[in-house]
Amino acid sequence: MRLGLRLGLILALVGVVPLAGLAFAASGAARSWLLSSSVEFQVQSAQMLASAISRQLSDTERVLRMHVANFELAEASPQAQQAFLISTYRLFPEIDAAFLVDAAGGDIVPPVFQSASDAVQVPGHALVRAQRIAAIRESLPRHAALGQVAWGRPRAQSEDGPAAITGLFVPPWGDQARLGVEVSLSAVASRMRTMAAGEREVVLFTLAGEVLIQAGPLGVVDPDSFRPLLGTVASDLRYRPSGGGEEVLGAMVRVPGQDLVVAMATPARAVDAAARDIRLKTGYIAGVTLLAAMVFGVLLSRSITDPVEALRDAASRMGAGDFASRVQLRRSDELGELARGFNTMAASLQENQEDLARKNTEIETYNLQLKAKNAEIEAFNEELQARVDLRTAQLRATQASLVQSRQLAAVAELSAGLTHELNNPLAGVVGLLQVLRDRAQSASGAEDPLLEAAEREARRCTAIVGRLSRFTQGPAAGESRALQREEVDVHLLLDDVLALLAGAMRERQLTINHEVGVLRVRGEQSALGRALGQFVAAVRTLAPEGATIDVRSQGPNLVVTLEPVRTSHDDWRAAALGFWAARQVFEEHGAIVEEPPEARERGRAARWLVRFPAVAE
Repeated sequence: MRLGLRLGLILALVGVVPLAGLAFAASGAARSWLLSSSVEFQVQSAQMLASAISRQLSDTERVLRMHVANFELAEASPQAQQAFLISTYRLFPEIDAAFLVDAAGGDIVPPVFQSASDAVQVPGHALVRAQRIAAIRESLPRHAALGQVAWGRPRAQSEDGPAAITGLFVPPWGDQARLGVEVSLSAVASRMRTMAAGEREVVLFTLAGEVLIQAGPLGVVDPDSFRPLLGTVASDLRYRPSGGGEEVLGAMVRVPGQDLVVAMATPARAVDAAARDIRLKTGYIAGVTLLAAMVFGVLLSRSITDPVEALRDAASRMGAGDFASRVQLRRSDELGELARGFNTMAASLQENQEDLARKNTEIETYNLQLKAKNAEIEAFNEELQARVDLRTAQLRATQASLVQSRQLAAVAELSAGLTHELNNPLAGVVGLLQVLRDRAQSASGAEDPLLEAAEREARRCTAIVGRLSRFTQGPAAGESRALQREEVDVHLLLDDVLALLAGAMRERQLTINHEVGVLRVRGEQSALGRALGQFVAAVRTLAPEGATIDVRSQGPNLVVTLEPVRTSHDDWRAAALGFWAARQVFEEHGAIVEEPPEARERGRAARWLVRFPAVAE
């Protein structure tokens, strides 16, 4: 495409596109504003109608509750009860029918209502057919608290009369005589007809989606589109009716304090006329602008083409390597400045070409220096890696030594427990032997029970020593060897550990609940016993006096629970080494220890989970 034609098109686009964009933006903004204003108006109107319905029902409820509370209906005579019912009906024009019922729902006196056959008509009250009274009585709520009201299910507008809602008012004196009424919503329907101006439709729903009152042109409010939003307080939406048709703007507001919803809707086309007018006028102006821009573009291109061609030829020569090429163009406008700028650029490129050769030499020298620096960095990295490997080996050796030291500490603690447990039975043996010495002179032929007691105490000492020996069987300090794996019952090891630590537990007044289950693992019995001893001793460090330690199994897992737990940071640090040493042994046996987060609140429980690998059957 030639430059002249291109300039004409560019001018046309520059003049038309912003205008068209502005027109469409203005029409879109106008339409959006009109749509949002319409929706906002509908939401506000629906809120006003919902508030009016709520006020009507609330005022009726408040006055009727006060009215009922002023009479002890259960103690009144039938004539007084009937008079009360008639006066209630006459005082409240919105009441279509009034009932005085007992707790079972039966009539105490005949209901009061107005039918077409009545000789005297009460102004303001709707006519009720006699056959509808039974249906109204059935719709009355059955239960309400003393001094309160219960509203029943609303009735939709039909040929039998306007929409209405039933209510049951219970006096505060008792529920033997209760007032039941049907409150007409005819005032609501009249207000809805007033608000349904033009093409707007107003509908009153129940939360179940039942249409009670409908005002305005039918078919604008689509119940299927509003039903998913019936539980919300207030919503607006745009939709197309389920049966097809044009777009509709809708708004919905829930009636405060009632299971009712007000919905409004109007066709979207009602607010589109202004936007369409803006688009049509803008299109006409854009067409005229496009034609003028193309004519001026062609004229302008003639004054630009020749200088541009001269610059093109000079640029071609420069591209072929002729940096001495210059443009001879004597003009004072922008093209003249462009030509002078081109000449300046050509001179600069000629100088840069000469400088480039010098720079290449400097770059080669710099690359050689950079290679030497890279070699030094690589040598330093290798040395650093060697130092890291050496330090890692030292840390692993330190870790192994720390584990062995902690294991020896656990053995020492178990030995202390053994000494504590042996003291009492040995003292008993000594005491029994002293008594035997005093009774030696009066020996008889029967077996002495004191000797039996001495034998039991001696056997107890033997059992305690045997338990301790099972935990001391293992590698000596500093010795490293593979684990001798065999099938081990974890709960039997726990019995031995808890027996050896029983004295220390009693001193702290700790309660231990050990629920024996089936938990077999493969590993070295002595190593697992020492690890369990370290683990239980660490848990004991975190236990305040009177705490409870619960030990049980869940499948292949061992669960240890402490409640309550100490909250001191020092206690958690003191126990951390024991947990760490036990965890090293568990991990050697393929077990994983899940520790609780550090408890910060007093009285919180802590729970540890040791996951052992399952033993293959």
